[in-house]
Amino acid sequence: MPGKHSDASPPHCTLSVMPATHSNAASGNSSSTSSVYSTRLTARLAATAQQNAADTSHGSEPLPANAKQTMCSKIHRHIRSRIGTLCLLLATVVVGLTTAHSYFHGQSDTPNCGMSYSRPRYIEQTEFGRSWTRYSAKYKLYLYREGGFDVHDQPFRIPVLFVPGNAGSHKQVRSIAAASSSAFVKMVGESPHLVDEGCVGYDFFTVGLNEELTALHGYSILEQADFVNDAIRYILSLYPKTRAKHQLSQTKMALPTSVVVVGHSMGGVVARTAFTLPNHIVGSIHAIFTLSTPHNNPTASLERHVEDVYNTINQFWRRGFRNGTLDDVSLVSIAGGNLDSMINSDYAFVGDLAPSRNALSVLSSGINDVWLSLDHQSILWCAQMAHKFSAMMVRIMDARQPTQLVPLDERMAVMRELLYPSIDGEVSEGVMDRPMGSESYRYVRLADNDEVKLHPVDVRALADYSQTRSRKARALHLLPLHKEGGYNGQVVQVLYDPQLFADQPFDASQTNAQLALLGCNRTSTHNIADADVNVLCTTLSIPKVTKLPLKRDGDDPNLPVHSLHYIEYPLSLDQYEYVGIEVPAKPGIQGFLQASLTDQPQATEKTIGNTQLLVQPLTIVPDQKLGVRSRIKLNVPEDPFIVYRTKLVLRRNPATALSQEAKFGPVVRQSDGRRFESKFWYDQHTLDLAIHGRGAYLPTDSEPSNKTVSSDMWDGLYVDVWADPGYYAGLELTLCINWYSSLNRMVKRYDMALLAMSFVWASLVLLHQLRVWNSDGKFPGPLQAIERLVRNGTLAGLVVAAGATPLVQGLVAHVMHDTWSTTTLVWWNNLFLGVRGGSIATVAVPALLVVIALGFVLCQAIVLTAVCALASWIGSHITTVNVKTAAVPGRALAATIAFVVFVSTFVPYQFAFLVIYLAQLITVVRTQILSHKTPNLAHYQLGLLLFWTSSLPYCAPELLVWVRNLSVLWFDDAPADHNLVSMVGYFALRMLASYNIVPRLRGSGVCVRRLRIVTYVCFAWAVVCAWVVCMRRPYVLYSVNNAVSAWLALVQFADIPLRLVQSAESTRSTDVALQPIRSTGCLLAESAATSPELYRNANSDEAISRKQR
Repeated sequence: MPGKHSDASPPHCTLSVMPATHSNAASGNSSSTSSVYSTRLTARLAATAQQNAADTSHGSEPLPANAKQTMCSKIHRHIRSRIGTLCLLLATVVVGLTTAHSYFHGQSDTPNCGMSYSRPRYIEQTEFGRSWTRYSAKYKLYLYREGGFDVHDQPFRIPVLFVPGNAGSHKQVRSIAAASSSAFVKMVGESPHLVDEGCVGYDFFTVGLNEELTALHGYSILEQADFVNDAIRYILSLYPKTRAKHQLSQTKMALPTSVVVVGHSMGGVVARTAFTLPNHIVGSIHAIFTLSTPHNNPTASLERHVEDVYNTINQFWRRGFRNGTLDDVSLVSIAGGNLDSMINSDYAFVGDLAPSRNALSVLSSGINDVWLSLDHQSILWCAQMAHKFSAMMVRIMDARQPTQLVPLDERMAVMRELLYPSIDGEVSEGVMDRPMGSESYRYVRLADNDEVKLHPVDVRALADYSQTRSRKARALHLLPLHKEGGYNGQVVQVLYDPQLFADQPFDASQTNAQLALLGCNRTSTHNIADADVNVLCTTLSIPKVTKLPLKRDGDDPNLPVHSLHYIEYPLSLDQYEYVGIEVPAKPGIQGFLQASLTDQPQATEKTIGNTQLLVQPLTIVPDQKLGVRSRIKLNVPEDPFIVYRTKLVLRRNPATALSQEAKFGPVVRQSDGRRFESKFWYDQHTLDLAIHGRGAYLPTDSEPSNKTVSSDMWDGLYVDVWADPGYYAGLELTLCINWYSSLNRMVKRYDMALLAMSFVWASLVLLHQLRVWNSDGKFPGPLQAIERLVRNGTLAGLVVAAGATPLVQGLVAHVMHDTWSTTTLVWWNNLFLGVRGGSIATVAVPALLVVIALGFVLCQAIVLTAVCALASWIGSHITTVNVKTAAVPGRALAATIAFVVFVSTFVPYQFAFLVIYLAQLITVVRTQILSHKTPNLAHYQLGLLLFWTSSLPYCAPELLVWVRNLSVLWFDDAPADHNLVSMVGYFALRMLASYNIVPRLRGSGVCVRRLRIVTYVCFAWAVVCAWVVCMRRPYVLYSVNNAVSAWLALVQFADIPLRLVQSAESTRSTDVALQPIRSTGCLLAESAATSPELYRNANSDEAISRKQR
């Protein structure tokens, strides 16, 4: 009709039927295909025209009454479609916030360090220049001088070299150097003759290492170790002149041939690495002290070179002790324990690296007079730790020896005495009963003592003298021995307050010398209570005292800690009738003494399974009667994840509880058989018991041997309780699991595994997107893909697989224990998350990591989506993006040339990856602007960006070190940093996929099917590799990601020949399809004239993408 142009055909469009030129079959197939296409297109145009007419007719009319309900129903359907993602997001937020709070506030240990003070001067060694080391422009050497003590600027004492750790400063030496100077002055002031015995003090040197991130960069470890060797060579060259000029004693001092090395954090690893380098002078280091050093495994395995350095030095040290090259080297490792959030103190254990003759490991919470957990930095400046460390240093010096130290065995004995509680060692160590003889006995008369008391064996001797007759009086307490069955196995337990000897020369380290322990016999058959009976006694050697700190949380750290002293003496001879304990009994004396004679103390053993603690708490009541010391052994696995919340209940003795008060509050000590970790609590009834294991991953030595390496194996957790046996009648312990603090310990140990697990999910997300694209022709967004992975059972399957993997791993290792070699068993153990034992945490921790990792990837997807959407909204109002001109071949060629030149010569490949990642981010923003036209392309680019995000952490260490080196004009990079192969996958995919979507691998053709299968296998390989290998070595994920990206680039490139083949196959049917399509073209032309926007939308994203290619 006239005026109804929309209903009329365009004047240039004519409908005609052309004769077929092909066979009947081809013509039939082509006609049917064209007819279907025409029918669908006509229906789509008609529906759209009706919708436009409805919108026009209702232009400004109000919405229908149920519009709000329709909108609410849409929102409801949208929420239901995202319910899995929303629940996962909520769980991730809750777990993340709980974990973060537990990480920073979940420790039961309270920092209580005293502040140390110093007056430092740092003298730069300007003569130590390029003629000595090639790193003189990058690193510096300083000589520390303490104000008020060091008046000479030249070194002439015993040389010590301090090596700072990761991002550490040379100034961190000041606390231990000042404390060592103070301890030396005090020692020489009390005993001046010690100078003639080689105690001349220390010269502390310290190195400035540009505050490099050695924990993250293996090449920096090698450079610093090379510099340390050069510094030692220079330091030793100074002493021939200075020793002759500054002679401190009449005794001739030997010229030093070695330097004592003190390393903090990664400085300890640098010191050990120095032994493996060609410029190391054999014998130049005889003692290494490390503070909070991760010896066994790197704290953050973000780079391959760090792992290589660890493997090299650990194998060198194990072999060195086997072949004798390190026989005279001592290695002492001190770690901070629970409060150290920077490194895992499990890795500070050196029992697997060196034999016990040469090495020891200890946590600061068990060191006498320290008794504190220390964080990563306070272990250097904490006053208690600095004083203890300096006391150890001054006792091992001997300038008369070329090594400047006492011999190895004597040196290790001193360090064990000062660092290990004596109760952890053999009870009879250093203790020997003296035989009866005229030179070793004396008569004890009643007139010589104010009191001689005879006690039954089951009664404790309690001394509390406030009023006595003589200022020189002493009291003798006798405990009768039973001769039936001999005396072997009996032990004398003595607990006393050192205030008993307060008015005598008092030395906290030798107070046990004031306590006389005697073996006595009667001189007649009369009753010992008769006044004319004499007692013949022999003085017995007294073992080392164990200090029990009476220290509560919050006590003033600047005040000395009062402690009780405890002694256990084993009886091995049967020549005595009594054991005598002689103590002073002076006017106004304070303190107490308790002693008992018991059989060899047997620990109350209890095997605890963590599964039973899930149901209800466990109560333990010791079988034995409460003594001076009660021991309970908990047979728990060597599992550092679980924190046992323990409640101590002491039952009062009804006979004495009303008439007297307890002399002291209960002291509880946690320890294990390796002498590695111990911890004290005083007057606390709620405790958190936890252990530090040896790490989940065993040392990967190609020649394992148990003959020279320390064989201290895990034998359970010990809980010792000292309580007043006169006031308390018994005790009980109630244990449950502290899940809140256990979460904190899990994060500290498996933070790197979280990166590998996140890569697993990122790979599965992109794989799901590609599968949907190949099958349905629609590329889902990352959030949609995560929702489907939650709903289709992938999350549940991975949770089950994570829990089952360590069980299968342990079962296979048990079955093949006698068949496989040690090396194979170690390799098998180190897969996945390693093997830590058979506790519930073995299953729960991996399963929890799976859920947390998926939530972590979800948060990444939300952030990237939000950032790109915001940037695209801003960009759409600023500029116009044309998809036809987005990709410029000239720019691509220029970028390729620049990439090859710069990565090969100047910049590290990690910087190039960062540039590629930022370019991909810009591409995502630009495609988001065109998302109404090409939503599939926008989702594909965002999926790639999420997939590449998992590689960012492995580029950060090298970039930070590179920037730090540029700041000091140092351009000597590691050769591996300019490896083009490490970037080829990312770069190729970036260039080929820029503004182009990956081709759909659909159809049944041989080439397409093979490409599709290989693509899926490639992603499966990446997931398995991350699951099995990369939990321990997450840096491998960068190369895995690069390989997957290279394959996707190959698929992207293969789209061109595939389309040529498909075009050739479809040429024969083109003519047949032209006539119906031309007829349909009339409809298209008419639609284009009436609704241009509709016509443009009729083109699919794939057609636009093909047009660009």
